[in-house]
Amino acid sequence: MLLLITAVCLAFSLLHAQTNSQTNAAPGKPQKVEHELQALEQAWADAVQHRDVARIDQIQAEEYVFTDPAGRLWTKARALETIKSGSLTIDSFELSDVKVRLYDHTAVVTLRVVWNGQSNGVDISGPQRMTDVFVERDGRWQCVASQATRIPPRTADGSN
Repeated sequence: MLLLITAVCLAFSLLHAQTNSQTNAAPGKPQKVEHELQALEQAWADAVQHRDVARIDQIQAEEYVFTDPAGRLWTKARALETIKSGSLTIDSFELSDVKVRLYDHTAVVTLRVVWNGQSNGVDISGPQRMTDVFVERDGRWQCVASQATRIPPRTADGSN
């Protein structure tokens, strides 16, 4: 019985140590990084809205890939060209429910976004859930992957 209790205690202490090692950051750094990434998400949204391709280029890593709600893959070059050409126009963004999870030099950011805009003349307005994966390189965060899922309109009974 004593051996079983010792084994359980050891397992819990190892689990606790593993959970706390999600970030190898100094105390207070995770909260600072969370705020930094939340601000970066807003800056990215503003850059898309104002077609600031230079700022978007800084935020997206060279290997950046976006999976859109239709399941199509977009490279960084394609995304920048679409914004540069005016094929994508976003009139407004509203970000909410931004959550940041840190894993050493990687962060997973989930959020809800409501945007109003068009892509090639087609209305793409509405709410979506997004997941962005950031990697810290040379002291700054860059997004390497994004995925968006459209949130369907509520039905008459209030469900999605």
